[in-house]
Amino acid sequence: MLLDSFAWMEYFMGTKKGEKVKKSVDDDVQLYTSPIVIAEIYSKSLRTDGRADERKDFIMKRCATVVIDANIAVEAAKIHAENKALVPDFGLADAFILATARSRKIKVLTGDSHFKDCSDAVML
Repeated sequence: MLLDSFAWMEYFMGTKKGEKVKKSVDDDVQLYTSPIVIAEIYSKSLRTDGRADERKDFIMKRCATVVIDANIAVEAAKIHAENKALVPDFGLADAFILATARSRKIKVLTGDSHFKDCSDAVML
């Protein structure tokens, strides 16, 4: 399972959705992250409460980081082009997260509405 930025922020804020994320984090299953997720969490944390390094370190300790390579980049571009036509605010970061998960044949744990009709997502 790849936890996206939405899932991690819910976890760090301790929300009801975050409690569902906590079950995955506390479980002994392999979790994955993307450098895109780390960048989003780091930026959000810098802008809100300054706990950026603490959160980055926790995510990197708990998850295997999937390196973004040319294959993931091309897949992300295809996902972005397909979805941008249907959902004007579908971001390239979301496309990279989805491409990263697909590269490992795993699901994305998220609450982001951009993924609501995606078979590769587990919605919170």
